[in-house]
Amino acid sequence: MGRPMPHICPGCRQRVTGQCARCVTAKRVEPKRRTRAGYGRNERRRRADLVRVHVEQYGWVCPGWQRDAHPSTDLTADHVNPRAAGGRIDGPLRVLCRSCNSARQAELDTPAVPGLAMTLVAGPPAAGKNFFVRAHAGPQDLVLDYDAIATALQVNGAMHGHVEAHKPFVCEARDAVLDRLVLGNHDVRRVWVINAAAKRAVRESYRRRYGARVVVVLAAEEVCLRRAMGERPDQWRRYVRAWFDAYEPDDRDEIIKGA
Repeated sequence: MGRPMPHICPGCRQRVTGQCARCVTAKRVEPKRRTRAGYGRNERRRRADLVRVHVEQYGWVCPGWQRDAHPSTDLTADHVNPRAAGGRIDGPLRVLCRSCNSARQAELDTPAVPGLAMTLVAGPPAAGKNFFVRAHAGPQDLVLDYDAIATALQVNGAMHGHVEAHKPFVCEARDAVLDRLVLGNHDVRRVWVINAAAKRAVRESYRRRYGARVVVVLAAEEVCLRRAMGERPDQWRRYVRAWFDAYEPDDRDEIIKGA
């Protein structure tokens, strides 16, 4: 018998003869999958090439969707602008692991609740977010405030006196209410969510999932620091500086000058 002819490995897109030992060892050889409608050979190759280039540059690491970058051996490439949302089949791609890609798709596919008007009030600590909500919210409106939830979960809790160990539970309590709102079958018509949301992606997630209006209550850093020093616990100065270090502006945000 003749020697096997060289071919391109479907797992790593490298030239090999016979079975690719590297992909077999890493268990990255996948069974043949049914072709998705509209995705021909060139599109599949384009996606595989993007994953290969990503791995060459960064290794088997997923950039993460609403989470930190993490190791992954099941990286995929998918459209930045989904075709269902009007994106082109040859549009730009991004690399994510299957888990992050599924989470992203689920978030994009979740419709806003009809009749529910949500406003995300973002901004640095001590900028005046609570003052803005008190000035605009009605008596029947639902207000989700991290500080208020954190205070309720403490014994004799003082407003703004955060306990770091409580943070995941405070976030889960807030998110449980948001999940319930998405289910509908309730009489709530207006919701205000007070969330620092320095990152553009966090604010975008509220827009996509809830159709939220995004208001950023913005005050100068020195003003927020002065208020924090006079009215808040010591760690709030660190919170203020961290927010301004992380802040990513977005032209779609409605900017309100802090009180």
